Amino acid sequence: MFSFFFLILFLLNIITNYSLILNRQSIISNEYLGNTGKHLFYFVQITDTHITHLGHADRRQQFEQFCNHIIKTLVKPQVTILTGDLVNSVSSSKDQLFGTTQYEQEWNIYRDILIRTNVTKHTKWLDIRGNHDAFMDPDPDSLKSFYRIYSHQGHDHSGSYEHTLTTKDDDTYSFVGIDMCPRPGLGRPFNFLGHISKKEMKILKKLFKKTKNSTATIFFGHYPLSFTYSKGIDQIMKYGLVYINGHLHSGIKHLYAHHSNGLLELELGDWKDKRRFRILTIDSGLLSFEDFRFSQPIYAIISHPKAAKFLTSREPFYRLNQSTHIRIVIFSKLSIINVNISIDEQYIGSAIQSIDNQNLFIFPWNTSLYNDEKLHKIFVKIKDNGNNTVILQHEFSLSLLKKTKWYQSKIILTIHQPTFGFIILISSLCSYILTLLYYRYQVKQNSSNFIIRFTLWNQFRLRMICLCSVDFIFYSLFSFSLYYFIGPWYIGYLTSSHFGVTFLWGTLIQQVYLPPDAQIFVGIFQLYFFIFPLTYSLSSSCFYRYIQQLESNTRIIKYHFNYCYRIYTVYILFIYTLVFILFWSFLMTASYKLSWILSPFGLILVLFSLILYVKSHRLKIEDFKLKKATETMISINHDNSKLIHQVEE
Repeated sequence: MFSFFFLILFLLNIITNYSLILNRQSIISNEYLGNTGKHLFYFVQITDTHITHLGHADRRQQFEQFCNHIIKTLVKPQVTILTGDLVNSVSSSKDQLFGTTQYEQEWNIYRDILIRTNVTKHTKWLDIRGNHDAFMDPDPDSLKSFYRIYSHQGHDHSGSYEHTLTTKDDDTYSFVGIDMCPRPGLGRPFNFLGHISKKEMKILKKLFKKTKNSTATIFFGHYPLSFTYSKGIDQIMKYGLVYINGHLHSGIKHLYAHHSNGLLELELGDWKDKRRFRILTIDSGLLSFEDFRFSQPIYAIISHPKAAKFLTSREPFYRLNQSTHIRIVIFSKLSIINVNISIDEQYIGSAIQSIDNQNLFIFPWNTSLYNDEKLHKIFVKIKDNGNNTVILQHEFSLSLLKKTKWYQSKIILTIHQPTFGFIILISSLCSYILTLLYYRYQVKQNSSNFIIRFTLWNQFRLRMICLCSVDFIFYSLFSFSLYYFIGPWYIGYLTSSHFGVTFLWGTLIQQVYLPPDAQIFVGIFQLYFFIFPLTYSLSSSCFYRYIQQLESNTRIIKYHFNYCYRIYTVYILFIYTLVFILFWSFLMTASYKLSWILSPFGLILVLFSLILYVKSHRLKIEDFKLKKATETMISINHDNSKLIHQVEE
């Protein structure tokens, strides 16, 4: 009897232990990418809200709805990130490219929305400055700066900062905000590129040491890295999972990039005009995301298997083929009734809601069927009880990292734009200078063959010979092109209370040097749309003036084609250049007091072009350093008249 009782106890002990082992194995198998919500974390990004008091009431009203309905009620993220340009700071009701200033009223609107919605009590609200938030701000570190007074994080942080949280699954997530706004903050346009000062870099190094052991570190800022002077940032982001930003709005969609060091960079379209925001998930260390419009009824992300084109070497890639379930994160205003899943155009089943997370839908799968070093396509169709549907699809792989080429993104996000701009500007300027010198050399050597042929190249050649033979015009244009390199471009109050000077190679203000900003792109634009057309218009004026002065009976300008061409190149083209430089010089100086009057590239440049044009119309034959080939020109003119008659026939 005793033996029988002992045997029963022994069997019960074996069964209990076996049950515990099975339960433990079940727990282990679902620890990562299983049928529960363990190790699933999500957060929200929004950027470029551009809150303004000059119209656009729908922008701020929908932003308030976003806080109330999306953040507080629907998604309920633990963290919400606003990556800059909180307010607009533009002196125009149409948000056009004119003057800039800080409006306290706009900052009040932004703060009041946060207070009314009480959104900061429901999520960790991480806002950071953008270039619009720094426009005309002479001392961003001062407690009198509007960003310091009215933003949520500005009270405690004048620049970069971090926030770290630990979830119930013992995962630690660190969010590091990188403030790249220049100090002091200039007005538009010379406040477009980011810059990390030595002081800011010291702060970031401390944050790097503090967060490097986190489960995942998310970096965020306003500027794309390619639009910043950020030497040393690679080391700071050494352990970062992703860098998210804004700034470029929605001009080009899907600006994503893999950097050579393994960092994933994701630019987000703006809230200002497109009402976009982003939901990002980190599911067992694997990051997925989708960009949405504010008005959508369903917001969904396939968190696993994640898209192959966004896989990075910084993620636990090995967990992909160890997973037991497909996982879709869904936020919907109405109840979800169907989540149908297909892989490689073959329907495999319908996902169900997870038992411990109402936003997670799961479906068991066999990873061995897809672990074949090939790309597979997952297709998910989601439907709610209001008959709204959304379709998600992407390519995935369980055994390889796919190197995806985003051609537009590669040009914009991986090429350093200031360096790229400098190469274009310097090479264009040098080409212009060499062209002037070449034709001046031709004139000096008397080697220019002044034969008028009916070709575009010869028309250009003859005009440049005439232009470069006039000392006053040649030396004026040559000196101006050299001035591009050495002289100040814009002078004035570059902030609300401080005088500054902008050169090609940077800006000097408040005894501070700021690296080159938008002047790189301003210089390129001005060169191609003003200097080059002006030069050709002046050369045409010189050319026709030379012919008129050389021989009164030369009738080349009386032919119909040449008459129209003369009207276009001498008059219409110059009117264009004059209108352009009037508008352009005002545009570049509208933010800065006295700048249009004082700046060499302001009113002075307008007067410069007018003086050269008037001079070209008053030239005398002795002003041209050319041989007077009267007989040759008359004979060539006779041949050209025959050629033109043949063309007309």
